[in-house]
Amino acid sequence: MTARGVVLVAVLVVTALVVVVALGLMFMMRAEVSASAANTRGEQAYEAAASGLARATTILKASAGDPKIWYDYPDVFLNQFVADDGANRWYFTVYADPADPQQRTPRYGLTDEAGKINLNVVTAETLLGLPNMSNELVDCLIDYRDADSDTRPEGAEQDYYDHLETPYVIANAPLSSLEELFFVKGFTARIVYGEDANMNGILDPNEDDGDETFPPDNRDGVLDKGLRAVATVYSSERDVDNNRRPRVNINGDPDAAKRAGLPERVTQFIKMYREDGGTFQHASDLLEMRHQLKSNPKNQPGLKAGSWIESQVGAAELPIIMDRLTTRAESKRPVQGLVNVNTAPAEVLAALPGMDPNLAQQIVDARRDLDPDAKSTVAWLYTQNLLDAAAFKTVAPFITARSFQYSVRCVGFGVPCGRYRVVEAVVDFSGSAPRVVYLRDVSRLGPPFALDAESIERGQ
Repeated sequence: MTARGVVLVAVLVVTALVVVVALGLMFMMRAEVSASAANTRGEQAYEAAASGLARATTILKASAGDPKIWYDYPDVFLNQFVADDGANRWYFTVYADPADPQQRTPRYGLTDEAGKINLNVVTAETLLGLPNMSNELVDCLIDYRDADSDTRPEGAEQDYYDHLETPYVIANAPLSSLEELFFVKGFTARIVYGEDANMNGILDPNEDDGDETFPPDNRDGVLDKGLRAVATVYSSERDVDNNRRPRVNINGDPDAAKRAGLPERVTQFIKMYREDGGTFQHASDLLEMRHQLKSNPKNQPGLKAGSWIESQVGAAELPIIMDRLTTRAESKRPVQGLVNVNTAPAEVLAALPGMDPNLAQQIVDARRDLDPDAKSTVAWLYTQNLLDAAAFKTVAPFITARSFQYSVRCVGFGVPCGRYRVVEAVVDFSGSAPRVVYLRDVSRLGPPFALDAESIERGQ
């Protein structure tokens, strides 16, 4: 080959290499542009979901006491327009588990965390009444959350976790999230989430196919939602009345009860009982209470040791007693884990002391027809003749009529691109300003339901 031929071949080879490099750079740039656009659309979807969280927070600040506004309200939570960036239009939908387990569409609203059982404070008996729980799981959970190193009969303390293939130090403190249950011996995804693999609260085909596809299920036509549907670690409230005034401790100054606006006969009973050495365990103790004096009362010439005195507290007095009085000395510390009888589902109420499934369902049915004023305290369980005095006093220490923590699940999505992000959060309203105490992105679980872009585009 001549020198000119060699040069020609070399030029062709170099040209080919340049073309290959140029094409590689071009494809790389296009890939980076596509990735950047996809990432941008993902961030826009996340911001759309964040807009749904902001909308929910605004509504709760104004109307937390009225479930009609936030429980199931498609007009403000379904397919809400956020922005148009010229290429896509962005929306959000706030959704929750439907109240009816047979329903195949979500509920468009929020979930009250006080309508659940707080795993950090309830007794072993209450824990055992929750779905998928066993004696071993209960003992392991209590060993995990308590501060001591004493192992319960079927439980596990630090020495068990030290001998795992991958050892770790347990909290020996209250759970900070429901997902922390996975650090507790025996707890699995099936126990915590049941069959609801995508956590949308709806029985999807793959969740009722007899294990043909993930997740494991029993093909009974009913969605097992696991502990997630009935358990929380966030519910708490300040020990104040409905006007946010500190409650009066009836185990403190005997004359303090006068400040609560109670009838004189009730304040006199409280004073005599305290001077006779008595201590109230809960404000509900006063309901139809009788006490036999152990000593002669002061300034009560008609009474002596052995005499019976009565509180004379009935249906008329109980609402103010449940609102204004407390037996807690540390009233500035929050009260943890009270269950809201105005929002809790029947399966949650049934797990409380002194309750059963039939009574729980009666309570759920009765509260539908009560106005908000009647439900402002838990006294309505007695005044509406659902519970007698003894039954009311059994359950009263574990219940409330208000809520301050709410969970929000929101999907943000774009049309026509189809990009989406799903977030869930818990917002706490117990302080001076709303505070997000839990937030995570659960987009990896897939869209919670079909995002009907076509109907949105048609304005339906």
